[in-house]
Amino acid sequence: MTSAAVEPEPAEKRTERQDFRRMWLGQSISLIGDQVSLFALPSLAILVLHADGPQVGVLHAMATLAFPVLGLFVGAFMDRVRCRPYMIAADLLRLLLFATVAILAATGLLDLWLLYAAAALAGVCTVVFDVGYQTHLPRLVGRDLLSLGNARLEMSASVARAGGPALAGAVTQLLGPALAVAANAASFLASAAGLLAVRRPESVVPEPMAEPWRGQILQGARYLWRTPVLRWLSAAAALRNFSMAMVDTVLLLFLYRALDLGPARAAAVLTAGALAAVLGAAVSRVLVERVGAGPVLLATVTEGIVWAAAPLALVTGSASVVIAIAFVSALWLPVWNVTVTTLRQLITPSHLLGRVHATARTVNLCTIPLGSVAGGLLAGWATAHWGERGGLGAALAVAGLVTAAGLPFLLRREIRGLRRPAPSERGLRRPAPSERGLRR
Repeated sequence: MTSAAVEPEPAEKRTERQDFRRMWLGQSISLIGDQVSLFALPSLAILVLHADGPQVGVLHAMATLAFPVLGLFVGAFMDRVRCRPYMIAADLLRLLLFATVAILAATGLLDLWLLYAAAALAGVCTVVFDVGYQTHLPRLVGRDLLSLGNARLEMSASVARAGGPALAGAVTQLLGPALAVAANAASFLASAAGLLAVRRPESVVPEPMAEPWRGQILQGARYLWRTPVLRWLSAAAALRNFSMAMVDTVLLLFLYRALDLGPARAAAVLTAGALAAVLGAAVSRVLVERVGAGPVLLATVTEGIVWAAAPLALVTGSASVVIAIAFVSALWLPVWNVTVTTLRQLITPSHLLGRVHATARTVNLCTIPLGSVAGGLLAGWATAHWGERGGLGAALAVAGLVTAAGLPFLLRREIRGLRRPAPSERGLRRPAPSERGLRR
């Protein structure tokens, strides 16, 4: 018997996959640098500049303020241009910014105001890169590979969340926060190199400029609002991000000042928890296919609520409680990210993708600066009333419980009965009323 010949993969598809691997490699290195930065910048503020809770909250807020201010405009712009040159420019500007922070910190010239300014400017670059990336990915790999591409990128993000804090903690412990920030600066060079290595031209057909910017932005906002699944998911994500921004603001203060951990041990706690994110990214597609997107998205509320158990670490006097909480919490973040991002990309017309993504991200992320400030103020108030140990523990528990506010949106029937849609022409046109919401 002769076996059937296997048809070779078309050259175009082979080039598509190779280009994605190049971009994926550079982005994976950059994601590790991002995690170093997320640990090193607040550690720099707490350990070197002696920042208190409200000041740490302001630092977190400045890093994410650009999205609610600029996100919609960037989304409309990215739908009309080739995204890759702007993503490369954003990487190189972040390289310059973080290198400058590292030099100022090493020479003793850094203060909180300069750190705030650097975080805010880097946030602008992040908006350009993030919107450009989500708009560029479907142009690079095609809609049939979106789920796989998003899952691989989320896997890289999960690995970065696992390894980045450990690297940052070790560098911070041994050499100081300044060199940890410098390591982050170097990572953006790798991201730019990965984008430069992509060979396939980025094709985009700009819309005519007959409609002003305001009208173009409103097209994305109207599409998101009129599509129930996107509307409810954005509302739930906004409340989730508010809660988790509070958690992120209080957490390092809790580890450093309530549990009296050094940078290396604090980073080890975060690393142990983030290992779960690798598992979450690996099983996200299987969970959605077997259980359905609706039930899976509902289960992701666990990410925040589990932090209500944080005060137990003060009772036991052991960091193992925080390790267990971080593990359970981190498991659900990549599951949410892969599922929601893929759904949005599949049901949004390609000519609106940048604007819809920017609108969703603006709604989702506009609450992070508010949550960061709220977490800092809550930490300051609770510390003043109950001391650093009890106050920071209570603040962390309350911050996690706020996540439950998003449950009413995830319990809507459009979300409860949601199943993963197959790639189709649905995303290439305006959905009919029966398609909106992707009801089962």
